[in-house]
Amino acid sequence: MILRAAILLAGAALVAEPLVTGFERFHAATPTAEGGRLLYNELGCVNCHGGVTGLPAPRGPALATVTQRVRSEWLRRFVADPAAVHPGAVMPQVLARSDARTLDAVEHYLASLGPKAEPKGPAKIMHVNGGRGGELFNTMGCVACHAPGQDFVPPEGAPKAAEFTHRSVGLGDLKAKHSLDSLGAFILDPLKVRTDGRMPKVAMERQDAIDIAGYLLAFRGSDGRLDEPVVPVVADKTLALAGRQAVLAARCAACHDLPEDVAAKPVALGRIDGGCLDADHVRGPRYALAEPQRAALKLFLARKGEAAAPKLAAELTLHALNCVACHERDGQGGPDAARKPYFQGDHNLGDTGRYPPPLTGVGGKLRPEWLAKVMAGGNRVRPYLKTRMPQYGASTAELAKLLGVADARAVLKFAGGDDTAGRKLLGTQGGAGCITCHRWGDRPSLGIQGPDISNIASRLQEGWLKEYLINPAGYRPGTLMPSFWPGGKSFNPSILGGDTDKQIAAIYKFAESANGEPEGFPRNRHGEFEIVPKDRPVVQRAFLDGVGVRAILVGFPTGVHLAYDGDQGGPGLAWKGRFFDAYLTWFSRFPTFEKPLGERVVAWPKPVGRFLGYRLDADGNPTFLNEQGGVKVEETFEGVAGGLRRIVTWTPVPGFTPAIHHPPELAPTEGPAAAGRRVFTYLWK
Repeated sequence: MILRAAILLAGAALVAEPLVTGFERFHAATPTAEGGRLLYNELGCVNCHGGVTGLPAPRGPALATVTQRVRSEWLRRFVADPAAVHPGAVMPQVLARSDARTLDAVEHYLASLGPKAEPKGPAKIMHVNGGRGGELFNTMGCVACHAPGQDFVPPEGAPKAAEFTHRSVGLGDLKAKHSLDSLGAFILDPLKVRTDGRMPKVAMERQDAIDIAGYLLAFRGSDGRLDEPVVPVVADKTLALAGRQAVLAARCAACHDLPEDVAAKPVALGRIDGGCLDADHVRGPRYALAEPQRAALKLFLARKGEAAAPKLAAELTLHALNCVACHERDGQGGPDAARKPYFQGDHNLGDTGRYPPPLTGVGGKLRPEWLAKVMAGGNRVRPYLKTRMPQYGASTAELAKLLGVADARAVLKFAGGDDTAGRKLLGTQGGAGCITCHRWGDRPSLGIQGPDISNIASRLQEGWLKEYLINPAGYRPGTLMPSFWPGGKSFNPSILGGDTDKQIAAIYKFAESANGEPEGFPRNRHGEFEIVPKDRPVVQRAFLDGVGVRAILVGFPTGVHLAYDGDQGGPGLAWKGRFFDAYLTWFSRFPTFEKPLGERVVAWPKPVGRFLGYRLDADGNPTFLNEQGGVKVEETFEGVAGGLRRIVTWTPVPGFTPAIHHPPELAPTEGPAAAGRRVFTYLWK
C-alpha cells in the first residue's frame, strides 16, 4: 500500500526567512523590543554575542553522531545553505562560500567526533503501519507545530488555506535526510539530539514512532527491513583536520556542543546595525531576515542591557517553546481555526474535552511543586485528551518559578475544614454531586469522565480553587462545570449553615485527608440504577433528550419531576411517575442522550436567558439563577400534590418583564402576583 503523506502547503514554511513561530504569531505585526528579545534568543544571537535574555538558551543539535543519523548528501547540502534545504530553518548560512572539498572536510570532522561507525545491516523493524502513524501524527499534537497531512481528514472536515494564521514548522525533505530507523529514533526521543527542547519529546512507544516515521516517509509496504539505511561516514583523518579548521573559523561551537579545541569566543557588539542584520554582508552568519524581524532586533539591541521582568520572561519562554500552540494564555494563543479540528478527545466534555487547558494565571492556580512536575512531563490529569503534553527537558527548569512569580496571588489558607461535611458536599446524597462528572482516584465518575478531583489539595492553590468554584465559566468559558456557589452564595444552606467559605474549605479538607471517597459511589456496578426520590428532592445532572448536555434533573417525592436547561436557563421538561435510571449516565463510557422514565412528558419552549447556577433550600428545593436582558431572575420549583409549583422572582426594573413561558399542554393556575414575583402551579390530572 502506498501512503500519501503529502503535507499541506498552506501554512507550511516555504520562505527563506527563519521561522520563530512565537514571533510570527504575536510580535511580527508590530515589531517591539520584546519581540526582538525573543528573536535575539531563538536565532542564537545570544550564543555569539552574549547577554541575558531571561529565556532558556537555544542550542543546536548534538553533532557527535550526526553522520550516523542523517544521510551524507543531505548533510552537505544543509550545511552549505540551511534555509534552501529546510525552509524556515533558524540556522544561518555560515559556510556560504565553501567549496565541495570544504563541505566534505566538515562532514569528516563531524564523523570523527562520534564512536567508530559500523556498517549497518537491515533495520531491526519487522512491521510498519503508516496508516496508523498518520492518525497518530494528526491527532496526538504534532500538527500544533507542523502542517497536517492532506490524507487525514478530521471529523469536522479538512481546513481551508485561509484558516492558517501562521506558517507551520516545515519538515523538509525527510526522505533525503532520514531512514525509517533513524527518523523513528528521533521521533521517539528528540531530546537526545535536540537538548534545548525546541523539538520536545512526546511520550510514546517505539512502534508509535516507527509508524509515524513510516507515514512521514511515505514508506511503501509494511516490512521495515526493506528500508534503505543511513550509510555512516567513516572519518578520513586528513579531511577531518581540514574540517576542524573550517568549523573553528565558522564558530559552530557557539551554538553546538563541540570539543573545547574549537570553542568560539563571544563577539562583543559595538553597534546595533550592520553585520548579521544587513540583508547581504560578507563576513559572519547570514540570515535571510524579514523586515519586521530586523526592526524588532534593532529595537531590542538598543535596550539589550535591560533585564526581563518575570512576567515578560515567562511570556517569551512560552512563545519560544511554542507552548501557546496548544494553550491559550491571557487571550493569546491556542490552536488556530485550521488546527482546531485535529484536537480530539472526549466529545461528551465539549471543548474542555478536546483542547488543553488555558495557561492564564496558571502560576497562581497550581501549586509550585505540582506545576514543576507538569513541566517535567508528569502529573497528567486529563487522559481523555488525545493531544499529549510533551517534555522540554532542561528548557523548562525555571518556567514554573517564573509563572509562579508572574501569576502570584494573595495567599489564602483555609482555616480548619470539616472533612465529614466535605465528603457529603462532593457526593450525590445531598451534596453537589461532583462525582457525577469527576473521577475520584481510581474510581470512575458516575457520568462523563472529567478530571480527577481527589488530588485538588496537592494540585490547586486554595485561593484559585475558591474563585473557580464560585465562577467556573469566568475561568473557562464554555465549560460544562456549573457554579454551586453562584455569586458566592451556597446552593445548599443545610450543610455548614450554607457558609460558602466553610463549605469550600470542607471539600479541600476531605481531599487532603485522603480519608475514603465521597458519598454516592454505588456498591453494585451492574444492573439498573433507578433513582427514586423519597424524603426530599434529588438533583442529578445528565445528557437529556430535548434539553441538552447541561440538563439538571430534579426528582420530587410528590411524583412530578423537572429537567432544567443549565445552558440557556429555563425549564425544559417535566413528567409524572418514575424519575430517572442513572445507569448509563453513571457507567457508560460514552453517555448518550437519555429520556425520563415517567409518562406524560411536557416540554417548555426553548429558554432565552443565560444560566448562572442554582442553590437548594433547607428542604432540598432548587432555585435556579438566570439572567435576561441584564436582569437577574430566580426560579424556585417545589413539588406539590400532582404537580409542580414555580415561583419566579426578580428585582423590579422599569420597562422589564421576564419572559415566562409554559408548556402548551398545561395551563397553569397563577397565584397572587406582586412586584417582581409571579407564582404558577402546574397540575397533571
